[in-house]
Amino acid sequence: MALGILVLIVLFWTVGQRTLVSYSVLFRWLALFAFAGNLLPRKWYAKRFAMDHLEWFWFNLLAVGPAIFCSCLLLNYLVHGQEQRMLVQQGRSFDLPRYWREQGELPPHRPWPNDLGADPEKDRLAFSTAGADDKIYALAQGCFGYVVITEVTHVHDLMPLE
Repeated sequence: MALGILVLIVLFWTVGQRTLVSYSVLFRWLALFAFAGNLLPRKWYAKRFAMDHLEWFWFNLLAVGPAIFCSCLLLNYLVHGQEQRMLVQQGRSFDLPRYWREQGELPPHRPWPNDLGADPEKDRLAFSTAGADDKIYALAQGCFGYVVITEVTHVHDLMPLE
């Protein structure tokens, strides 16, 4: 049960911060998974697991629920659709997940080419609209429908040396 809570904390602060979903929705999913096992009839688990009702309740709350929740959160992050890149001109200290949770939408942005380096003319046009402190976010739709941030890059790391 302690492992379930530890994994929950670690994945919530790593993968949960890269998923564009509100905290209230995340906690609702966690509550659903934590209490769903308690709906099973007692005769299905009493003899097999040698647990009374209270032990089963805590086991679901602290071990099974967080494990299923973390698995789904990680699966949504790892199995996603095609990435789309966007240039956000907000500066180095901009935090996209915080902005999304506060505003409920993506910030003003410009598309960024996925095939950077393939066409010099397209690259020159992209870099002419970008500042050195801007960030490029790669976003993709996860398998459960929540948008995930797959990559964050600073423009100054991609600028060609001339």
